[in-house]
Amino acid sequence: MKTLRQGIRLPDFKYRSLSSTHIHLPQASRFITLLLNQHAGVPLKPCVQLGDPVFVGTKVAEGENWVSTPIHSSVSGRVSEVTQHSIVIESDEADRLDPAIQVRGEIPSDPDQLIEIIRQAGIVDLGGSGFPTHVHLVEARKKGIEALVLNGCESEPFLVADHVLMLNHPVEIIKGAELLRIASSAKRAVIVIEQNKLEAVEILNSKNYNLKIETVSTVTVPTRYPQGSERALFEAATGRKLNWNQSALEAGVLVENVATAFAVYEAVYLKKPLYERVMTVTGDCIVEPKNLWARIGTRAVDLIRSCKGLMREPERVIFGGPMTGEAVPDLEIPVTKKVQGILALPSDSLAVYKEEPCIRCGLCVEVCPESLVPETLIRAVEIGDRELAKEYDIDSCTECGCCAYICPSKIPMVAMIREGKQVSIQESFRPQPAYAFSSNG
Repeated sequence: MKTLRQGIRLPDFKYRSLSSTHIHLPQASRFITLLLNQHAGVPLKPCVQLGDPVFVGTKVAEGENWVSTPIHSSVSGRVSEVTQHSIVIESDEADRLDPAIQVRGEIPSDPDQLIEIIRQAGIVDLGGSGFPTHVHLVEARKKGIEALVLNGCESEPFLVADHVLMLNHPVEIIKGAELLRIASSAKRAVIVIEQNKLEAVEILNSKNYNLKIETVSTVTVPTRYPQGSERALFEAATGRKLNWNQSALEAGVLVENVATAFAVYEAVYLKKPLYERVMTVTGDCIVEPKNLWARIGTRAVDLIRSCKGLMREPERVIFGGPMTGEAVPDLEIPVTKKVQGILALPSDSLAVYKEEPCIRCGLCVEVCPESLVPETLIRAVEIGDRELAKEYDIDSCTECGCCAYICPSKIPMVAMIREGKQVSIQESFRPQPAYAFSSNG
């Protein structure tokens, strides 16, 4: 087992979401809203008009270039609104599948054909980045990579969507991993899983014993955050150390997510586009946390109602985990492909960020998995020194949240670094962090 040299140990709040490993199928909402900018890259353009009938899986938006991935309807019904930013579909509650969705007779083995199927299915990285999968695959083939690594760690403290997916659909994940391996021209595929998911490891190994796909294997790593980072996954799968300025792909490894492998299986074997995914709906404000087959475009409030609603008013609702997720302003926001979960937290679960100065204790440097110096980065952002921020490699920050979590002065480090990467550095600012997870539990 390979352990993450840096990072932190987080309290485990997965138990409520794992009280049942069943993946529930909620009733479809009457209206779904498909945002047109839910993947990395330029927003898409609608290919349907007001009043058009659609099926489950009908393509409703696509991009103007090959890098973009299309979006498909997650319900059957009619298009009720088309804007520059979204498409609203009114469900007929019949859930009629698009006729194109059917079991594929012959599974292709040509990488180019597989990549095109994945692109047309609208598959993106389901680990949170939303980057188009087919673009990664093409880059991997050009570089002649050695291995494909699938992230099954899910080291965020509340989310279990990938965990229950591995428990319920191990065969599909293994076959999807092999398809991704072929498409990327990798020699082998490795599924990396944390020690707190040994049942998933056993199930995957048992199923693969019967499937006999020798190019796919599992690796177990200790439970530590962020064990699912690209650097940690690379070192766990290869035993080599990644250079500080090098990406895993440049070093011969493509990193994807187990949920992405499952989506690839469905796209290739069933001709099913990506219109739903497993999401964890949890937090101390949720009455009955569940793992749901969430349709893309469903409002957060509708998914929460499928978990019997709220037991108290949340102080913050987060799309994703508390360390890397994004706070949403209200529950009317629809989920997108890259949302792994919905987290509703009360005020006593949130970190209280203060205006206290940095005491230069060095804890942020000790825990940073990318070997950066966060305190210098935030100082550069505060004083507007763009050259200093660049010198200390601000763009290499993965925004994992370790520094903000461990900081005794409770400085919102990640929010400041994120702002410093995205906009022109201002003289001074104190943005509100999106994650805000209390180290006191």
